[in-house]
Amino acid sequence: MHLLKIASLLSWLGLLACQLYLLWPANEVHYYWVILAALPLLIPIKGLLFDQRYTYRWIGFMTLVYFCIGISELVANPQLRVYGLGTTVSSTLLFLASIYYARYLGLQPRN
Repeated sequence: MHLLKIASLLSWLGLLACQLYLLWPANEVHYYWVILAALPLLIPIKGLLFDQRYTYRWIGFMTLVYFCIGISELVANPQLRVYGLGTTVSSTLLFLASIYYARYLGLQPRN
């Protein structure tokens, strides 16, 4: 397994964990917002596991939404700074790892 694929999967799991962190009892966030934030992350599971280059290309764009959410929560909401920091770091790592892994997959010879 390639290092960039491992980094993509771990950062994807980290981003999903950050979204599920909102379910922590100390956070006063409604459950439907957590479901709305975490559900799009479940869509690319098959493509990430089976090395579909197209999935690695578009998940990079999907992470930009989470990056914006993370930055806004990091700056604006002191109660959710841990969530904001985790979301920002995870989405940045997922963006970089997925884009470079998609490029790596594109350079591989076709069978």
